[in-house]
Amino acid sequence: MKNSRNWFLRIGLALLLLLLFFMFLGPELPFVDKTLTPVPSRWTADKKLVLPKYKPSPENPLGSNKNGVDNLSMLVMGTKETVYLIVTIAFLRYLIGVPLGLLARKGKGFFSFLVAVLNQTFSFLPTLISAVLILSAPFLLFSDHRLFWVLFLLAFIEAGRVADLVAVRTRDLTREPYMEAGRVLGLSSWRMIKNYYLPGLLPEIIVGFTLDVGKVMLLIGQLGVLSIFITQDWMETGYYFKEFVDKSINWVGILAANRADIFMGKFSFIFYPALAIMYVVLTFNLIGEGLRVRYLSKRRAV
Repeated sequence: MKNSRNWFLRIGLALLLLLLFFMFLGPELPFVDKTLTPVPSRWTADKKLVLPKYKPSPENPLGSNKNGVDNLSMLVMGTKETVYLIVTIAFLRYLIGVPLGLLARKGKGFFSFLVAVLNQTFSFLPTLISAVLILSAPFLLFSDHRLFWVLFLLAFIEAGRVADLVAVRTRDLTREPYMEAGRVLGLSSWRMIKNYYLPGLLPEIIVGFTLDVGKVMLLIGQLGVLSIFITQDWMETGYYFKEFVDKSINWVGILAANRADIFMGKFSFIFYPALAIMYVVLTFNLIGEGLRVRYLSKRRAV
């Protein structure tokens, strides 16, 4: 009965289905320009020439950018890339953190020391500050493999936290009676991890991963407000003038491209990518809390 009242999970999954719809079917919607074609000028009904940025209208429900590209189409087309980015970062975080936590389960030795150092180092500074400092490093600004390094480093920043949580939970599992049975049978460390530790850790890993997807979305959204791009190119944008330009269409790039509007008191468009980011954060937080309730109810039943 308790599981049937798990509204966190129900609402979260409903929001996720809508997100998946826009990821995979959004580009096929009739009002979406999937080519993102710039419209350099437009004539109004009263024969006046209008230049971009275009204001909200039937042709551009959310207006356009300075090149005349439809803002709503950019949001829809950027959904898939944005979700892929945050899921990849969260996945890499757990791909690093879970094995480290398992290796540090005894609470002593090199791996335990490494997990403690990683966890404490990145606990002193807020995650956002750590991300800004690392992603602004000169070798990353001009790197040809910036995307790879950004994904890895954003995952690495909190991999120590994940590893520490896994190590603590693994020590709790070690005290379970069935663990003693496995040791009596003389099972190798690998078989103990595969047959006992991982199944016991799986609920916490799933819940933690889901919540971390929302955290990563919030983090890269904050980076966008600070004009820290996930991908960028050093390009000439005027006579003898170069700057970093983001050619991607993820929501981080959209936020960064319109950041100046915040300081000019214009929130007409930037509200929408911010709302989309909030939607994703809420979706994965609800799913994570719903899964936590589900697993806790099962554990109590046992």
